[in-house]
Amino acid sequence: MTDPLIYARAVHFAASIMAAGTVFFLIFIAEPAFRAASEAMRVPAFVRYRLTWIAWGSLAVAAISGAAWLVFTAASMSGRPPAGVFAQGVLWTVLDQTEFGNDWLLRSVLACLLAAAFAPILSAPRIKSVWFKAALAVLAAALVGSLAWAGHAAGGVGVEAIVHPAADILHLIAAAAWLGALVPLALLLSAAGQDSSIAIARTATLRFSTLGIASVGTLLVSGIINSWYLVGSIPALLGADYGRLLLAKNALFFGMVAIAAVNRLRLTPRIVQDPNLTAARQALRQLRRNAAIEAAMGAIVIIIVAVLGTLPPAAHAHHHPAYAAIPADAAFVHIHSEQAMADVTIEPGRVGTARATIRLWNEDFGSLEAQEVTFTLTGPMAASKPTTRVASQGSDGAWQVDGIELSQPGNWTVAVSALLGPTRRLVLDAPIVIEPKQ
Repeated sequence: MTDPLIYARAVHFAASIMAAGTVFFLIFIAEPAFRAASEAMRVPAFVRYRLTWIAWGSLAVAAISGAAWLVFTAASMSGRPPAGVFAQGVLWTVLDQTEFGNDWLLRSVLACLLAAAFAPILSAPRIKSVWFKAALAVLAAALVGSLAWAGHAAGGVGVEAIVHPAADILHLIAAAAWLGALVPLALLLSAAGQDSSIAIARTATLRFSTLGIASVGTLLVSGIINSWYLVGSIPALLGADYGRLLLAKNALFFGMVAIAAVNRLRLTPRIVQDPNLTAARQALRQLRRNAAIEAAMGAIVIIIVAVLGTLPPAAHAHHHPAYAAIPADAAFVHIHSEQAMADVTIEPGRVGTARATIRLWNEDFGSLEAQEVTFTLTGPMAASKPTTRVASQGSDGAWQVDGIELSQPGNWTVAVSALLGPTRRLVLDAPIVIEPKQ
């Protein structure tokens, strides 16, 4: 937890989720609830004013933490100290030539557009335009969903390159709709707890409960998909730091779901259906407390997510028989197909110059003979050009490629093409994680 990148990521994730969640709450919960209020009631204007400033504050924090994230990432990619990335065009190279930089520029534009779109809300008595609401929702969803390209979902191959980012985008949007809306909910319930505005609180509570159910369902399904790609097995879940942290995150998530269930099954009916205003106000106070507890647990989840983003996924750890112990600083992937298998080790597995070692196995983990092996490595950027080298075989039967240049961290793709006979060729490919330069 001494890496400043973790703190920058955590703050940026929290601020982005808060900004998007505030938008979703205003459009889908607060505005429909305000229809029950008279024009003279002060609650809608008060809540809109506070939500606008919460959104602007969150976007400002996101901008500052995003700038810090960019600097720390550029420092890792270039091997320079953070202060040294401002010289010789290092920052521009990261922004222009890396997927992370392109995503950072896109998110900066989205944040500016969202901040500008909130300006009319301060003076408008009510948001009436359906198109304006739709634009706000799309901008918010794009802002938080685009965080997927700054994480492990980027750099997949084949079907994974479509399914994994899509699941991650839905996961982020659902997290914003639930977790990011908890503070706005507490604010509205506090403002609308009086007898004259209890109808606002009842409508908001019911709509938030419905949105919460949809969000939890989406989080559960998308989380399972993400875990499948990033963990892949029970041994990986229990045997790697990534898997153990993911278990802690899931425990907090289910704890939040338990509190949400209490809100849905016990408190919401008392607020919506109970004609006794005193009982309804007591339920509102309990709901506000529960929302604060959920928000605190969600903050811990975000910190865990920030740490997970700096660790190699557990699925990329080695859980198959190997020729020898894998060096601690190496990147490793086991590629398995119906025809054969390959162990690929890149040492050191971080930015800089490295050596690749390829071992070919048959289905029984016996050595597989090949006449020729070529090794192809493709960087994590969408426009990265693959580098192909012919491997040389050592006395121990392993194939090696020296002098590989790893220009940036992220999910790279390795491909092994082995000529097994005059008419038989084996082609295996998989993602592999390259860490920042130490």
